[in-house]
Amino acid sequence: MSPTTDHRLNAESPPAEGVAETARDQAGQLKETSADAAREVAGTAKEKVSDVTSDVRAETRRLASQTRQELAGQARQQQDRAATGLRSVSDELRGMAEHGQSGLGAQLARQGADFTDQAADFLQQHEPADVLDEVRSYARRRPGTFLLVAAAAGVVAGRLTRALASGGADERNNTVTPMSTPVTPRPGPEQ
Repeated sequence: MSPTTDHRLNAESPPAEGVAETARDQAGQLKETSADAAREVAGTAKEKVSDVTSDVRAETRRLASQTRQELAGQARQQQDRAATGLRSVSDELRGMAEHGQSGLGAQLARQGADFTDQAADFLQQHEPADVLDEVRSYARRRPGTFLLVAAAAGVVAGRLTRALASGGADERNNTVTPMSTPVTPRPGPEQ
């Protein structure tokens, strides 16, 4: 190479080195900017996930509370219905005792009426959870008696259900319908 060519290469080298250095600087800045942007996106995503998680937890707690309240209300309604049914049975037993003769049957009817009144009072004065705890406690203390009472209650409930069902059927069958005129056969020609 000639000395002028070397001089030209050296003259051109500094600007090329400057471009390369500028490119490196810009690449470094781009790398830092990209890393900052990635960290910012990750932070924002983490915040959003945290917000959604806390919203889901709050909604789950609200739904669980609402479900508990609804179940407690339904249990209370069923408990009130049971107490009303027991009062009805008590009234019927008391009526049987008053209209019956003064014998063992009347005495048993009175005792049954008193017992069902006490059971209805107990149901109305306690929360459903308390009643359930009391039944469990009684079943643990006296399992045999509990099973006998449960069987008797099942029999009584079955009979009451059948009686109510047949009473409803009797009422439907006792409706007044217009009477139709009976058809009398006409005598035919004699043969």
